[in-house]
Amino acid sequence: MTVDNSIVNIAAGTTEMRFSEGSYFGPKADWTIDGTLEIWSKNIWIAPGATFKGTGKIVIYSPGKNPFYVNMQGSSTSIDGNNGEFINLLIEHQNASNVILADVKDPGYGTIDPSGVASATLNIGNNLDLAVDGANIILNGHNLAFNAEGRISNYNVDRMVVTGNSITGHMIKEYATGGPFVFPVGIAERDYTPASLTPSGPGKLFVSVQDYAAANTQGIKTEVGMDRSWHIYGTEPIKTDITLQHNPNTNGQLFADPDAGIGQYLGNNKWNMVRGSNPSTGVHIRTNVNISGDPLANGAWFTKYTVSDKTLFIPNLYTPNGDGRNDAFEIRGLELFDENDIVIVNRWGNEVYKQKSYKNNWTGEGLNEGTYYYILRVKERSADSEWKVFKGYITLIRNFRK
Repeated sequence: MTVDNSIVNIAAGTTEMRFSEGSYFGPKADWTIDGTLEIWSKNIWIAPGATFKGTGKIVIYSPGKNPFYVNMQGSSTSIDGNNGEFINLLIEHQNASNVILADVKDPGYGTIDPSGVASATLNIGNNLDLAVDGANIILNGHNLAFNAEGRISNYNVDRMVVTGNSITGHMIKEYATGGPFVFPVGIAERDYTPASLTPSGPGKLFVSVQDYAAANTQGIKTEVGMDRSWHIYGTEPIKTDITLQHNPNTNGQLFADPDAGIGQYLGNNKWNMVRGSNPSTGVHIRTNVNISGDPLANGAWFTKYTVSDKTLFIPNLYTPNGDGRNDAFEIRGLELFDENDIVIVNRWGNEVYKQKSYKNNWTGEGLNEGTYYYILRVKERSADSEWKVFKGYITLIRNFRK
């Protein structure tokens, strides 16, 4: 291992190289890098209190790529940032086998290190450049944080931040004045589901992503969803424009991009869905969203699903005979709309049932068997959406035989 706990200056135009299996920077390490620090280590440990600044850069390579020790095996690079000072340098991620945020053992300084999510949190105060394909950042249950000056570049489906299908650990961005920032997150490598957030002003936002099973949020029919839920919250409530991208190969069989929107969970199996814009396949935009300041709040969850007449299934027969099957006039997909009302008349045009916010509970009690006619209206959750009207018939049969 290479251990340093001193003041170090790397002059412009010069390079210092570390080939040791472990590179450790102690609590008094004070590095000014105007040139280049190249690291081929399997483990990098940065003590609380260590500082990095300058006009140069740190380059992280796979250990097996070093030019001197040919028997050193290639691997990912484990970095333990200990939630320390923001690294105010360009960090060039050149390891095609990933960087993993991991709680590396203290080499002997006896520092008071953070625990839990913060135990290996890495704080970036300049540019994190994902410079090669495979140069992912694996959160591994820890945070990757960017201050107001921090940014990430060259991200794409082959260079991203992997959440591990968990919300133990987030990608974090502090905003000084608002403006867009892309969180290139996904639950696994190449499962690219980035979120671009543009808050209305200063603040700090947290983003992670899970599939439906891991998120365990209720009220989404998988056939009209796309099997991803983003966990997005701030240190305080703030209005934010949101762009969410997902992979079409996760779409439910009834999901349709042009008819889809971004939904925010309201609790009790309900989602506040707004159909915004759909500029390209898998990309949806919703503006002026109220982001919660509580990570445990229902409103911290977002997903996308389709709302259109394609999601409604209106039967033309039901059998209210008390056998527990098909006993009510059930319109499937109705819960995906914000508002609805229904009027049912008999064949002479006389009203027999009328309900605002119909709950799929009309059993035709007191009515004769026969054919009835309905007028159903539904409305989406966006303020400028119009009522959609559906007309048809429903046959009521109590003594139904197959």
